[in-house]
Amino acid sequence: MLSSLISAGVQRLLPLFNSWLPEPWVLDYKDVLEARALLKALGLPMELALEILDYAEYWPTRQFSIEEERTVKVAATMFRSSAAGLCLDADIFNDPNVDSLREGGEKVKVKAIEFHIRSRDQGWTSEPTRGTFSTSSWLETSILRGVDDYNTKLPPSCWLDSVFESPQSFQQHVTPRGWQLTRRPKCAEQGPQGGEGDLAWYLQGNRVATQGHTEEYHILWTHDDYEGNEGSGRGDDFLSELKEGDRLLVWARAKWPGWQCIVESVNITVYYGFS
Repeated sequence: MLSSLISAGVQRLLPLFNSWLPEPWVLDYKDVLEARALLKALGLPMELALEILDYAEYWPTRQFSIEEERTVKVAATMFRSSAAGLCLDADIFNDPNVDSLREGGEKVKVKAIEFHIRSRDQGWTSEPTRGTFSTSSWLETSILRGVDDYNTKLPPSCWLDSVFESPQSFQQHVTPRGWQLTRRPKCAEQGPQGGEGDLAWYLQGNRVATQGHTEEYHILWTHDDYEGNEGSGRGDDFLSELKEGDRLLVWARAKWPGWQCIVESVNITVYYGFS
């Protein structure tokens, strides 16, 4: 009953929102406060107004991306059969938009994360997997968290040009410097992550052997669903693991000699809710 009331309320009120809605649909906290005031002026109780805004996904957003003209390339070799290069370090809870939520007395929560990626593998394969997502070239993402009571943390951007064997070897490197990677649940393991540890979520596999052609991928993770193609990660429990102060890392990965991962761009949109 409540969901049908909310749905009806959203359909009725969206034409009113559209008269001042920013274009494109990119919101900040001020926009949300105006929408709340509009709903309250119609006589709705605040609890129902908040439900309507949440149902309409009327959430403030913030975008993060790889620096312009920066291509990340990692390659697995006979001497290093697995490679992980850090593409992006996003400080998603430290931003003027997020600060304005806190100043308004809100408790910040990430409601959804949208990824837009341009990437490819080495362009060839000796295996019968051409054109599929049965790959050893992929992207994944980790949650980086500061160690409690550690006062000398180095910013993760220090390692943007470094190549590690895996997120696990990165963990060994940064733990003495005040950071820890959050562990993913066992159900979130995908593809070539088997046996590597549990410090990253599978994000997107590169289509195999596209002969140097870069492809575009879109992935959306919410708390109870995901969107993507057959090579996309599901993001199981990723959003529920995020806490205030966490950073989001995106890795370029390659495994087994001859495999490469070449990432031309990663753009992330974070959607923030509150309570």
